[in-house]
Amino acid sequence: MNKEDKKAFWKMILFIVIGGVIGFFVGMLAVGTEAKIAQFAEVLKEGARIIAPFGNLFFGTLTWIVAAVLMKKSRKIYAGWDGEDENVIDEVEMKLTYAISLTSVNLIVCFFFFGLGVYTIEFAKLRQTGVLFDFVIVFVGYFYSMIVNTIWQKNLVNFTKEINPEKRGSVYDTKFQNEWLESCDESEKLQIYQAGYAAMKAGGHACMGLWIVCIIGMMTWNFGIVPMIMVLIIWLVLVVRYNAECIRLSKHS
Repeated sequence: MNKEDKKAFWKMILFIVIGGVIGFFVGMLAVGTEAKIAQFAEVLKEGARIIAPFGNLFFGTLTWIVAAVLMKKSRKIYAGWDGEDENVIDEVEMKLTYAISLTSVNLIVCFFFFGLGVYTIEFAKLRQTGVLFDFVIVFVGYFYSMIVNTIWQKNLVNFTKEINPEKRGSVYDTKFQNEWLESCDESEKLQIYQAGYAAMKAGGHACMGLWIVCIIGMMTWNFGIVPMIMVLIIWLVLVVRYNAECIRLSKHS
């Protein structure tokens, strides 16, 4: 074992030991808290029942407003561009990137509030006016937020194509990401690849943390095995897809 491996090895052992000790004590502290957890869960569920039906309406509208403001500022800056200063274009593209990132986050928020809404609805009481109203609002909010995302992603992408005529792709096309990537230059592709690698690493760390939570939950809070399986499936997809792509690229290099 060389010096570099030896140093990394002991760091790894220390990390495993510390993680094991922390997990042990967390598990011990969690034993006997089932009743408190169940009580806390009921409080959360009651709060979610009030918030969930309107979550997508709120965040969809917030996304619309922020995206509209960023688009307006971007168009104003672009309209005053003299055709020479590249810093102006960089500023415009950065604002568009913020807006597109917001729509991406809102998509996940949309799925969250839809799932939360479905979870809190008592379908056995669906004929009651209040429950039926919540049911309708959950679905209306979901479709509203999805429409907001689609409209603004289209507007933002089309404006980006105005600035960069070489860009190709329509957000309505299922192959949009592939077409967009092919139309990017080498510098842009490198940024995308680096961001993708960073996202893959972050996803792996998140899956490890969630796996630990699932293990503790199985032992103390009756989570069952399904949450752990779902986390490991996501983790497996990340790892297998990454390594398969590395192998494919190495064969073509």
